Amino acid sequence: MIEVEDVRKRYGEVQALHGVTLAVQPGETFGLLGHNGAGKSTLAKILCGLLRPDDGSCRVAGVDVAADPLAARARFGYLPEESVLYDELSAREHLHLFADLREVPRDAAQERAERLLAFLDLSAAADRPVGGYSRGMRRKTAIALAVIGDPEVILFDEPTGGLDPDGARRFAELLAELKRRQKTVMIQSHILGLVEKRCDRIGILDHGALLAQGTLAELREQAGLPEADLEDCFLALTGQETKDATGLLG
Repeated sequence: MIEVEDVRKRYGEVQALHGVTLAVQPGETFGLLGHNGAGKSTLAKILCGLLRPDDGSCRVAGVDVAADPLAARARFGYLPEESVLYDELSAREHLHLFADLREVPRDAAQERAERLLAFLDLSAAADRPVGGYSRGMRRKTAIALAVIGDPEVILFDEPTGGLDPDGARRFAELLAELKRRQKTVMIQSHILGLVEKRCDRIGILDHGALLAQGTLAELREQAGLPEADLEDCFLALTGQETKDATGLLG
């Protein structure tokens, strides 16, 4: 599971996180929403062990990230917002490399890699260098890398960026499988439809503070909008003003 307790982080005069507390249980998919600069990336880096919080603590699958970052990372899968890949390597080579780093037994790694390549429609291009891949193919490769080690906890940052509708459907099917396997999943995304449809609970981060968290029904109650969709709840809870574009272009 993910446990974040009273986490604070400052960059000079900027308070990036203000005492954030949340928990994501095994088998739960949690969506974290926020405008650019809300603190989502800072929280992700803390969970990955790339940053230390000024105060508070984070635990991943029971391991304190600051106290033992290597042990935490061994239980943690991460899909960054940008698909960071080695252009000279193929998708298959990437998967074998990451499986080795995760200490997946060779036979199991081979079988898992082939299943992932087939599922994500990458088999035909699996031996081509990823430098020649489309953005969507690179995204699928990065998604496969996040799960090849069968981690207990996975953080997906803007997972469907660059994916076509079929690729987005594949990702939704992968989420269903992770839920069946009782994985702890956090999704950070600006695609509100993805979060509304696929997440069990949702948190709204604004200027480093967690304004609200709960099911969509609970967010509607907090926003005072009993029939609202997630977009309207998000805008209401973050105090965003609706603007009329009539006459904007003359």
